[in-house]
Amino acid sequence: MLIRKLACVGLVGMLLALTSRPASSRDGTHDGLLIVSLAMSPEISLREQYINQSILSSMVLGTRRLPDVATCDLHLLIQLEFVFGEFGLAGRHENPAMLVKCLRAAVNYLLREDVAESDFIAARAFEARMSREWSEPNPKDLHRADGAAERLALLAIYRKHSPLHQMHSIDADAIAATSFDDFTRWLERNRRLGRFTLHGSKRLLEALELPVPDPMVLRLVTSLASPRTPAGVLTFDGDRVGVPALIALFLAKQGSSIVDERVKRRFACNKQDPAALGDGYGAIARASCQTSDKFGEIWLTLAFGKVESASYSEFCRQVLELSRDEDIATTARFSPDGPKGLYVLLPPACKASD
Repeated sequence: MLIRKLACVGLVGMLLALTSRPASSRDGTHDGLLIVSLAMSPEISLREQYINQSILSSMVLGTRRLPDVATCDLHLLIQLEFVFGEFGLAGRHENPAMLVKCLRAAVNYLLREDVAESDFIAARAFEARMSREWSEPNPKDLHRADGAAERLALLAIYRKHSPLHQMHSIDADAIAATSFDDFTRWLERNRRLGRFTLHGSKRLLEALELPVPDPMVLRLVTSLASPRTPAGVLTFDGDRVGVPALIALFLAKQGSSIVDERVKRRFACNKQDPAALGDGYGAIARASCQTSDKFGEIWLTLAFGKVESASYSEFCRQVLELSRDEDIATTARFSPDGPKGLYVLLPPACKASD
């Protein structure tokens, strides 16, 4: 476990703390923002905890159907800095009293009300569908195919049973297998043991009749630090999502990361344009470059498609050659782990062809 002060939890926490008081905006509306923080349940795995928490956040969002919540534009916030066990909840209304009434109804549902199995089933189905779109993409959607391949690559990179391996192993089947009985036992236990803490402005918390946490009190934050397999060439099954090979470079823990501008231009990182590989890579049908923050670790990935008529032997040779390219080597040299953070993921067919 890592111990950090509340003030240092992350940028999203600071933003929410600064903007959580209902205040008039230019269009005359008022905003209320809360961070829901849930302590780790030692009775279950990180994987199970994250699945349950994801379903719970969707159920809380489902309170928009309630009369007291329907008018306040209740929504979840995307974290700028991932903190395990936290999600942001926000609402807007022209009337500050109605905004408080709306947030109180959502908080009451989270902390006290019995949950209906129909609400659980709907939220579980939503989370499973979102996971399926990420892990089982439509072959025609190249961006989602690259994301699915990145997930498979990270499963090969992180040591089995490590926190981040558990997180990346979550798929639609795992979510769909979660039972209502297990979920409600988990929820009631966390409520009874007081594992939920809500953070926001003092004014908003007092209006909601919630305790105001002392910002100077240290609190535990679950660490997702995970060992990785040694850098080098690994095998993965990216073929099944249409991305038979991938180069992955660890860039940073969450926060800012720097990629050389020349590299970003050449490989069209985070753009729809295809990467410019240069001559000598005729077996590679396409290449796309992305930087992504997955559960607090930032990776640079190059995903590759294979020319149908090319042999796996030639395709893999060219991917390996590209991994030694000067631009990639320079990026690796200035990354936190240097060459120890550089991985080449190839299909099993490459080993068979050799």
